[in-house]
Amino acid sequence: MNLTLRLLGVPATVVTSLFFVGSAAIAADDDTSSSPPTTSTDVGSPEPTEKIPTLNLLEAVRNGSVSVNAEGSGDGRMTLSVTNKTKRKLHVVLPPGLIASGATGQFGGMGGMGGGMGGMGGMGMGGMGGGMGGMGGGMGGMGGMGGMGGGMGGMGGGMGGGMGMGGGTMPASMGMMMLGRLIMSLVGERDSWDQQSLMSGMMGGMGGMGMGGMGGMGGMGGGMGGMGGGMRSVPPTGLPFAALNPKQTRHLPTRLVGLSDPNPEQPVVMPAKGERLRLGDISQLTVDPQVQKALKRLAEDKAPQTVSQLVMWRVASHLDWGTIAAMSKDWANPQELTLAQSFVDQLAELPKGDSGTLLCEVKADDPANKALARQLGKALKDQNVLGLAVKMEIPAQPNGPGVACRITLRGSEEKPEAVVEMSTSNPDATAWAAAGKFTLPVAREGDKAKTDAFMDSLAEGMLGRLVRASVAPVSKSKGKDLYRVRIENGSPLILNGIAVVGTGSESDQEAKVLAGISVAPGKSITVPASSRVVEQLGLKKGVRLVAADLSGL
Repeated sequence: MNLTLRLLGVPATVVTSLFFVGSAAIAADDDTSSSPPTTSTDVGSPEPTEKIPTLNLLEAVRNGSVSVNAEGSGDGRMTLSVTNKTKRKLHVVLPPGLIASGATGQFGGMGGMGGGMGGMGGMGMGGMGGGMGGMGGGMGGMGGMGGMGGGMGGMGGGMGGGMGMGGGTMPASMGMMMLGRLIMSLVGERDSWDQQSLMSGMMGGMGGMGMGGMGGMGGMGGGMGGMGGGMRSVPPTGLPFAALNPKQTRHLPTRLVGLSDPNPEQPVVMPAKGERLRLGDISQLTVDPQVQKALKRLAEDKAPQTVSQLVMWRVASHLDWGTIAAMSKDWANPQELTLAQSFVDQLAELPKGDSGTLLCEVKADDPANKALARQLGKALKDQNVLGLAVKMEIPAQPNGPGVACRITLRGSEEKPEAVVEMSTSNPDATAWAAAGKFTLPVAREGDKAKTDAFMDSLAEGMLGRLVRASVAPVSKSKGKDLYRVRIENGSPLILNGIAVVGTGSESDQEAKVLAGISVAPGKSITVPASSRVVEQLGLKKGVRLVAADLSGL
């Protein structure tokens, strides 16, 4: 896309050629007029609650509320230094459709804190050297990947090693995201866009460190419905925003996606450290509605950097998929290519909101269990499980990247059980592939199934077959134990967030949420954690997943 860019006169120093992923849906792309949620005054204060204005970053620059400089950090990100020039606190939202232009080219700014895709061009995929190697620079660079394994997330030397490109970001969100916050502190990322979606009302019970709203993980109560996202579902994150006190300046790492036509010899070119950029909106770069819609939707859907780059090469540069596959063979897997293709194919008709679905069917082998099967099917219909909307139909072949769940009731009428067969779309989404099988008892009261308990156990079983998390000691740093936290996405969809508790922990332990991580399908992220962090979180004996947020595009 070789277009002239008419930009705001905002000097900037940016980085990279990939974009940030951890954002989903807060109110609106370009709406800057609405007030954000309120911030309470001190307990017992008679003063009214203060309303903090919410401003789109570009609009705030235009009206003089903030000033901004963008500076390349040389690791796949740009740093946006944003200063509040007013006498009141502001919430400044990073809008989907933000672009940055410099000598290196044009880029879409997607927010976030983690490293960009530094290894995609020129540097190869060395990343973290098979786990925790190459962690020089006091953990900040992680082998040149920029922050917490967040771009290439433990590539294990090239695309092998099964760890993959993670695309992870650990946002310091709402105080509840303790794991992300402590890891950020460890690796030196002390400033970050927030992704709580300005949803203080919805998340009110989750204040403090941990998650008050998720207390009592033993029985999970009605399938964790109180989390706001559905059964065993982590609430979705929103567009990145920053809270700025009067006259305060914050330096916010912001990942990018390349919008310029790629050079086959070095497909992903990143702005150099200190390269000055100018900021603007995608509408100033192109009038093509498909390009505008794609960039904004990728930001809203928390798309991984890899998938986003594949999409923009197709939509903005009009490359064919064969060329794209060849140019990305060292860092994109077939699942990511398929997800990108599916997104582009549906772009014109994509409705608002998450397109991720869980396809289910419930049947009974024995006529005596058919009434029970109907009850369970009715309970599943229109639910949200692991962040995915349930649809009660499984086609013979997948219509794109997806997850399916076949439930067959067997056993006697007195002691029925459900055999659950999980399937995921294969790498090119042309057929279903087995993803695990498990059996659940079906408890009843009279002739009625205890659907809440069954649904929660079902969601827990699905989670264990689609997502994995582990904590392991790896080395010592300055005489202190160092641990590795690894999160693996075994689904063909995007893993946006997880909630965990420590293995062997008390049943009433509060879960810790890690959101905005945007792990691509078939990939993982690996981040370091100190023994203090692991002990405080109760993860020394291991980690147990209790909820997740999966999504499509």
